[in-house]
Amino acid sequence: MSNIGHVQYSKGDVTGELKAVWLHDDNGRGTCLATGSTNSEFEGNYQIKYFDENSILLAELDLEIINNGSRYNLTWSKGGLVTSVGIAMENSSTLFVGYYDVE
Repeated sequence: MSNIGHVQYSKGDVTGELKAVWLHDDNGRGTCLATGSTNSEFEGNYQIKYFDENSILLAELDLEIINNGSRYNLTWSKGGLVTSVGIAMENSSTLFVGYYDVE
């Protein structure tokens, strides 16, 4: 199973910051830090940096999170081109996301 992954976002120390751990079938696992939204909820637009298990920067992407009531829709992009899409649910102040790469 390639091109699929899972990420868990939690709110950071300041408004508009998300911290996360991720797992990808092809790319391993690591952490990420998203900044940019002025919203105190998960919904918003972020700039996100992905790091591997050794804290080496792997990617910088844009992330849009839309709250659709019972679920969230997520879209990652680079230079205006969509790279991944996902769906999520919130539980215990954490956003649990399944996603796949579209490129």
